[in-house]
Amino acid sequence: MPRQEGRFVQVIVPSPIKEPLTYEAPPDLRDRLAIGLRVIVPMGTRRVTGVVLNFSSDTRLKQVKAIAKIVDDQPVMDDALLRLSQWVAQYYLGSIGEVLATVLPPGMRKESRRTITLTPGQFPAAGVLQKKILTALRERKGTVTVKGLARRFPGSGFYRAVEALEKAGTIKIREAPIRPAKDKSPNSAPREAAKFPSVQDFFLTSEQQKALDAVGERLHQGGFQSFLLYGVTGSGKTEIYLRAMELVRRAKKRSLILVPEISLTPQMLDRLHERFPGRVGVLHSALTPSERWAQWWRILRGEVDVVVGARSAVFAPLPDLGLIVVDEEHDPSYKQEEGLRYNARDVAVVRAKLLGCPVILGSATPAIESFENCRAGRYAFLELTQRVEQRSMPEVATVDLRLKAAEVEKLPDQETPRTHVLSPLLKQALKENLARGRQSLIFLNRRGFANFLQCRICGFVLRCSHCSVAMTFHRTQESVLCHHCGARKPAPDVCPGCGQAALVTIGSGTEQVEQELQQLLPEARIARMDRDTTGKRGSQAQLIRRWEKGEIDVLVGTQMITKGHDVSGVTLVGAVLADHSLNLPDFRATERTFQLLSQVSGRAGRGQDAGRVIIQTYNPDHYVFQHVRTHDYKRFFAAELEFRRALNYPPFSRLVHLRFEGPRAPEIESRAKTLGNWLRAECRRRPATYADIEVLGPAPAPIAKLRGRYRWQILLKGKKTQSLLRLAGQAKTALPGSRHVRLHIDVDPHNML
Repeated sequence: MPRQEGRFVQVIVPSPIKEPLTYEAPPDLRDRLAIGLRVIVPMGTRRVTGVVLNFSSDTRLKQVKAIAKIVDDQPVMDDALLRLSQWVAQYYLGSIGEVLATVLPPGMRKESRRTITLTPGQFPAAGVLQKKILTALRERKGTVTVKGLARRFPGSGFYRAVEALEKAGTIKIREAPIRPAKDKSPNSAPREAAKFPSVQDFFLTSEQQKALDAVGERLHQGGFQSFLLYGVTGSGKTEIYLRAMELVRRAKKRSLILVPEISLTPQMLDRLHERFPGRVGVLHSALTPSERWAQWWRILRGEVDVVVGARSAVFAPLPDLGLIVVDEEHDPSYKQEEGLRYNARDVAVVRAKLLGCPVILGSATPAIESFENCRAGRYAFLELTQRVEQRSMPEVATVDLRLKAAEVEKLPDQETPRTHVLSPLLKQALKENLARGRQSLIFLNRRGFANFLQCRICGFVLRCSHCSVAMTFHRTQESVLCHHCGARKPAPDVCPGCGQAALVTIGSGTEQVEQELQQLLPEARIARMDRDTTGKRGSQAQLIRRWEKGEIDVLVGTQMITKGHDVSGVTLVGAVLADHSLNLPDFRATERTFQLLSQVSGRAGRGQDAGRVIIQTYNPDHYVFQHVRTHDYKRFFAAELEFRRALNYPPFSRLVHLRFEGPRAPEIESRAKTLGNWLRAECRRRPATYADIEVLGPAPAPIAKLRGRYRWQILLKGKKTQSLLRLAGQAKTALPGSRHVRLHIDVDPHNML
């Protein structure tokens, strides 16, 4: 990173402040400062770690504080990563400080630690507070942190007293950034890694070779290009990624591959370690701060050829980045739903464009927007229509769960129509598959034993007191849990509404499916994979290892089991209550259902034996199930595109979601309505700029109360991105601030519940 001259320095600090802060470069540090370096700067009464963004020779500010210290010997962010951070802040309407807090590992963005040490000798203290501070220091044998001492003497005078004591020479203040206790590098080698065919043993199909040649030609020519690699499940997309990465390594450059879930990292790591032994970096949220710290520096120093990770790895500090891969590019996990609401897939495309390198977006069920980008010529289209080794796609059948009128008439009053989660067809298939020594997968996108508890006398439903949702019943703990805020309490024996012992479980969850499977297949090795069973560190990877080794006969789980897992022993997949995601109040509900069912169906038949899929549904005639049965994404895309066109939803428009949250329902409603009126008035006032923008709402959010906070929302819909962002950005300042109300702005939202 070249040195730059200038008396003043623009520094980004990890805070909601919109713009960089200006500091003076002290003469003794000026020659060592460079863009991307971490520095310690004063900020109010604190000293925080920031990153140098730029230099200037003058400033309009009357008072400018000086940089206190340089933290590292080399920059932690290069110019390209800083430019990407600025783009993310502008597009997602966040502050550059929020982006910095997202980009840097936690251990690299903490405040510095300041310690106070008594100077030997006797010095006079001018004030009462100064005398108390000196007494406290003597009690602590002369050394204490500034923050710890400040807690003993709350009030505005503390820091002035400390400053006076330092000037008098009575105390010395030392400062250093907080570093993790350990500096270890995880995943330096695969743990009990599965064995995969080497590149010499694996021959590409003609479709794979054609796709690889297209990517290789772009790598040879240089420059940016977005590729959409559309391939049916089991068609060998991962092998194309690996071969392309090898081409990049031969060119003395490096690659980045994103996966949607941490659960996919172990299997991908195994493959990468086979091809790039000792040269693989890892970045994801499950690493400890010290591990992320170590990985960041290892990547920054060029000690790896490939980095693999989940969403946040899109900001990995790879020098000479020559290729970016986004596996399962359609997955909503790439969208950050808290804090800075960025989409890692879209950020990856922008990063590749800024660097001038190719990006590969891979999926068997691409996002509607991505497939439309191919039709519009913005992405190059690569297609794999056949599975490797000419394996057949699994046979898909649907089971109609609807009761006939005669069946309903025979039911006693108020009796639950079905007492079993698994249909007779699926039960028989599970028994036969186990007898053949094959593995089965059961998918239900609801954890817990039952959806909720309801009284059969008065109809009372046990709901969370903090959220406007029913609490899920978990039989193993005999408790009810809110899956939104985490509130848990013992399941009551009697109805809180009428006092009668008439509470019954309604609906099904993975825990109930697991119990039914244990009764159906007592000799089978059955496991469950959801957030309840994979909460402990390393438990998810351990479960996947057992699954890959064939130590589990039947695995039941939520959407965690649908993504990317390649296990040759799986020949049967069952999808229970497949309608659940169809009924969500979201225009992407049908697309999401198709993707989930297609992906989980694709887990079957990846070995030598053919696969079979059984989908249980109350709506077998819906077009989503017709196209899942025939594995026909293109026909589904055509049908879904007409629905989107009629309602002017993406890809025919862009969306910005505005959500008010706060503890007082009337205030939230009032402010949402006031902003809605202001937005409509602004559109009328500036028709040339905002003529195509629709303001939908305000209205209560589908989940009207969450974690004790009431929620209202407004949706902005328009075709011109810049106009939409400008109007949404103005919404932040249109209303006076409030201590109790938060306004969250989500550009290109995925979750509007």
